[in-house]
Amino acid sequence: MKGITPMRRILLSFAATLVAVAGTTAVSPPQAAQAAAPMETQKYGSHPRQAVDVFSTASSTAKPALVLIHGGYWHEQTDWSSWARKFADQGFQVFAIRYRLNFEAAWPAQREDVASAVGWVRTNAARYDADPDNVVVLGSSAGGQLATDAATNGTNALKLKGAVALSPVASPYRAWTDGNTSTDTKVRKVRDNAAILARCYPTSTDNDTSLRDTGCWDTWRSMVSKNWVNKGDAAMYLVHSTGDFVPPTHSTDLEATAESKGVPDADIETTIVPNSTAHGGALLSDTKTYTSILNWLRKVTD
Repeated sequence: MKGITPMRRILLSFAATLVAVAGTTAVSPPQAAQAAAPMETQKYGSHPRQAVDVFSTASSTAKPALVLIHGGYWHEQTDWSSWARKFADQGFQVFAIRYRLNFEAAWPAQREDVASAVGWVRTNAARYDADPDNVVVLGSSAGGQLATDAATNGTNALKLKGAVALSPVASPYRAWTDGNTSTDTKVRKVRDNAAILARCYPTSTDNDTSLRDTGCWDTWRSMVSKNWVNKGDAAMYLVHSTGDFVPPTHSTDLEATAESKGVPDADIETTIVPNSTAHGGALLSDTKTYTSILNWLRKVTD
């Protein structure tokens, strides 16, 4: 019988609380310079958050399309406009996408939104002097999880040239287990929001579908990028700091699993920035890290 267990009532109550305070808990946006206004904002779906901010410059030749996926614990919409303009100045047509947040839709809605947004970029590429066959994604934190998922799910079904992930929560299940033993508020916040994303706590014997389209355990397995890796995935460049509250094991485990499945060493790389606690977009403030990411993006889109 499909019913809401006491544990799920607690989860839903917790989710409601987070929704109520969402406006007061947003993290500070990454700042590379003064915020840059997009050239325009377009819709790729009917939901208010299914939108794309376009940062492009007129070009006589089609430029690579860079799709930015913001972080924010899957729960907050963070601003990437400054970095969007900076990447646009480096020769990319940039599309900063938004997606439904965890209190608005359960997984895999976010995966579907990324796919729809990439599809919109390809369909409208000519309008913005972008190359529809030369698309890369860059995601941060929760957006990093969406980037690694886009690179792997369906063996690169989105036909990406590559994916950069900054501090990716590549395994929300790992985030759950880490949060259960940590007193760090950020680590616990990742754990709690992963549970809201799944609409349940991870239990291998629970495949109830009352709160989502797929079973509970199947949903948690679906959110973990290493469960999708295969030869033929898009190339991935993964970056963490040594003191990142989303630990580098998220990426090193993904890389090891990918290589065990036949993904060439050259197609997946993890960089760990030493003596740093930078997370997500803050990693780009390090000149060496930013330059290495820029060079990698240029290499895969050449």
